[in-house]
Amino acid sequence: MLPKSNGNPQLTVIAMQPIDWRRNDVDNGHREARNGGFVRRWTNALMLKNSPPIENPTCVQRFRRALLCPPHGSLAYNLTKIIAIIALFLAFIAILKAEALPGGNFWGLLVVTVCAMVGEEIAKKLRLPGLLGMLVAGFLLQNVPGIRAATSITPAWSSSLRSIALVIILLRAGLGLDIVVLRRLSKSVASVAFVPSTIESCAVAVASHFILGFDWLWSFVLGYLLTAVSPAVLVPSMLALQENGLGVDKGVPTLLVAASSIENVYAIEVFSVLMSVGFATTSLTMQILQAPIEIVIGVSYGLATGVLFWFFPHNGHPSKSAYRFIILLGAGLTAVFGGNALKYSGAGPLATLIMAFIAGYEWRKSDAPSHKEVAEKLAKLWRYFQPVLFGLIGAAVSIEKIRPETVGLGIAVIFIGVLVRFFVTPFATLGANLNWKEKMFASIAWFPKATVQATLGSKVYDYTTLVLSTQTVPDPYLLRVQQIGIQMLTIAVLCIVITAPLGALGITFTQNRLLQKKKPTELEVSEREFIEEELSGGKDNMVDSLFPRNLPKKRHSEPNMRMFPDEFTFT
Repeated sequence: MLPKSNGNPQLTVIAMQPIDWRRNDVDNGHREARNGGFVRRWTNALMLKNSPPIENPTCVQRFRRALLCPPHGSLAYNLTKIIAIIALFLAFIAILKAEALPGGNFWGLLVVTVCAMVGEEIAKKLRLPGLLGMLVAGFLLQNVPGIRAATSITPAWSSSLRSIALVIILLRAGLGLDIVVLRRLSKSVASVAFVPSTIESCAVAVASHFILGFDWLWSFVLGYLLTAVSPAVLVPSMLALQENGLGVDKGVPTLLVAASSIENVYAIEVFSVLMSVGFATTSLTMQILQAPIEIVIGVSYGLATGVLFWFFPHNGHPSKSAYRFIILLGAGLTAVFGGNALKYSGAGPLATLIMAFIAGYEWRKSDAPSHKEVAEKLAKLWRYFQPVLFGLIGAAVSIEKIRPETVGLGIAVIFIGVLVRFFVTPFATLGANLNWKEKMFASIAWFPKATVQATLGSKVYDYTTLVLSTQTVPDPYLLRVQQIGIQMLTIAVLCIVITAPLGALGITFTQNRLLQKKKPTELEVSEREFIEEELSGGKDNMVDSLFPRNLPKKRHSEPNMRMFPDEFTFT
């Protein structure tokens, strides 16, 4: 109602248009469809299933494909690792509290392990052995100011973790010994396993006595520390020879794999006995009887538990492989740590080896698949334990404690031992009916060292440091032996860094020149299975991170077995 000019009101009618609710609904639907289409297009663009693979993609295309959803490939694999580490870390914080926080034992161990894994991946990208990346990571965490997380790990924790690694190695060695192969190659295997190792140990002992000034006892301890060939380098190379038919007519791969297992055990046992004698605090008579007593204890424990495991768990048990793995590992840990507690440290490793061999002998006959499953579980356990071991061995090397002359003199001692082994090995293979080229290859394959040196390298230093930390007045003898232990640790790390890559390179570049090729189908089945079992564990095997190789174009008949191409390069 509006007023008129004369003051009288006037009614005004406003025409109202009817509202078309259907049209508004259509407009809103179009708007929502446009928005939904936009979101849907972006969603489809980010999904992996909507992105077909591209032949010969560029770096940018590979990067874009790696970011597609859901997570996949190496990105998903690494994210899974990160999430698992975070979950475990938070759980340990809730359980251990201060120990899991910065400055605690578990914190230092976690940082060393994670950095060792990262160092391994970086080394692979640079075409270097993954082992070197682990060692460097541990070394940096010990010596670089501001990131010295490794200093928070106490000697007791470090020593215990290395002892666990020793148990795993011995269990794998015991299960891997095949009595059929050993019987066939008994004389040759014994000669190749014991002769070069013993003579090299004596040469290193003499050199370290006169060059480094070690006592004779500790000189032989160093000799047997450096003598063991690394199965982590040797075994995958021998499997490649087996598949390519190189040297199989004379049984070269089988001979070297079998001899390396026995040699590792021999070196570990003698090292443990000599070290036990060196730290004995009893009378001279008891020191003389120390070694025989340890042998009797080790053999008795190994035989008793090995035979016991023939019957428990029984073959009809639904989870026999899992239980066999658990009781074998538990009995091995009991033997090693119990031997240390009873002051018979040499008995534990011997008992662990005999136990695994006796149990594995029956398991291999009565239930071969279960035997293989247990071996694979141990191989996977070693794969995950490996960064811990090599990270700790790198972290144990402190620049502040190393004397500069130790490096140069230690390298001289290493090369003296290696050269003696190189010239002695051909004579040790006289009973194997090898020609001069095959003998030369055996000498080259007997060159690389890594696993045993990383496991035992810090044993002397760890023990003296642990004992001295409990003494109010330090023992002068232990202080002197501690300095020897530091030198042993430094030389062990140098031995790994020098011989492992050189040995792998030597095997790769000489195998086609020195070995004759023959069809691998003419091999005995037992020998082929023996070498394959030494590399059991599938893609999680410890060798994959130590010396990564090109992926194969074909696969073995067993889905978890890595194969290597006919012509592979050291990476």
